[in-house]
Amino acid sequence: MNGPSIRLNDRKRFVFAAAMAAVFLLLAGGTSALANTVWCVTKTGVYPYSTCTKATTFSTISAALLAPPAPQDVIVVGPGTYNESVSITIPNLSLLGAQAGRDARVDRHDSAKESIVDATGQGGGPGGGAAFYVVARNVVIDGFTIQGGSGGTNGAGIYVSSAAAFPTAILNNIIQNNAVGVFLNLGQLVLIKNNLFKTNNAGEAGSSEIDFAGMAGFGIAGYGGDEGTAITDNAFEGNLAAAMALYGGTFVEVTKNTSKNDGSFLVFTGGGVSFIRHNQGQDFGAKGFLPIPRTSPPGGYADAAIDVGNGSAGLEINDNDLEEGKTPGYNGIGFSAIFGVTPSAFNQVSGNSIKRFAGNGIVAEASSGTGMLAQSEILGNDLEDNGNDGILIEAAATSGNLSNSLLHNQAEGNRNLDCEDDTNGSTLSPPVTGTLGTANTWFNNIGSSSLPAGLCAPGRGH
Repeated sequence: MNGPSIRLNDRKRFVFAAAMAAVFLLLAGGTSALANTVWCVTKTGVYPYSTCTKATTFSTISAALLAPPAPQDVIVVGPGTYNESVSITIPNLSLLGAQAGRDARVDRHDSAKESIVDATGQGGGPGGGAAFYVVARNVVIDGFTIQGGSGGTNGAGIYVSSAAAFPTAILNNIIQNNAVGVFLNLGQLVLIKNNLFKTNNAGEAGSSEIDFAGMAGFGIAGYGGDEGTAITDNAFEGNLAAAMALYGGTFVEVTKNTSKNDGSFLVFTGGGVSFIRHNQGQDFGAKGFLPIPRTSPPGGYADAAIDVGNGSAGLEINDNDLEEGKTPGYNGIGFSAIFGVTPSAFNQVSGNSIKRFAGNGIVAEASSGTGMLAQSEILGNDLEDNGNDGILIEAAATSGNLSNSLLHNQAEGNRNLDCEDDTNGSTLSPPVTGTLGTANTWFNNIGSSSLPAGLCAPGRGH
């Protein structure tokens, strides 16, 4: 896994450097080194930056974009509410709100100091209902409050089109009350950092060509191969389908984010070679649920805080802290059958703390005789006080849920069993020889109760 990790880190560093160079130079006053022209947008008549002139100042962002700016230019937007849907077609452009450079998670409670882009009623606008519609590469969007993106062909707070293709940076924004906070349609090399994604449950997401059309409830939704995206140091709150739903992503890094009252933290399907690390989440589903695309039957909800399915491979789900999912049957980490019956393989789930879920701590589900996890590692996880099992591997009659290694896990206080493996290796073709007749290897796991007896034992290991 070291090779993909190094490549991903190189890409992330490149995106981060390209995005932040514009921000820091402008805030330091280095405009001559940064840009050909600084364009200004104001609702108050007070220039938002020292170099603004009457000739370079507009009352809307869309008007400033029609000036038009050249690549490498900067648009500085003053406080106020801008009811528009903005289409960004110029590459290498930086759009800086009044709070550029200020982490959206910290002390951003005064709306009078915000540059608010509100796409309410703008479905027919140039951005197709998105507050920001990005169809150019190397664009920076920093320091805004973004809301009202629901309906239209591109309904979202920020919609990154496949035409963007190359680095986009979304930094320090409050992204709230959209159908989808950020939609990535084949978005590559996107950096999403220091944003607050809050209650993006309104209206309907746009674009009839994608599975998310007509849906709502996502902080971030990605579709069709979001290669090299880094989602780090963001806060998600009250997004009732999922904080994030990524379909088909590769080389994605999801790190150091927080989640509270979301329907799920992450739904990841059909992708691979990605890293989900050092995230924290609690109270999943506490405010209700909205449906997830591609569930079977349609209209189903996520059933785990981290919900993986439909052939995802090469994931590292490590060192996450997940607590409290009180809806019946809701799990901590699930390899799920609700997105299809292609098993996920070659994944690693390690060092996670999973506590007080109504269902299982970690579960590999099965459907129609097929298990959802194969040739993967479940290592060194802490699974406490869950309503069903600490770890559950469901029976699979034909394929999947086999050749997994479950080592050094600690499961305590789970209501049904601490460790359970319902597979039977002798019934598979060819047969699989696992621990105590199962199709998997169990070793050195702690738990007071198990089926078959002996899969885990009190006080052994660690």
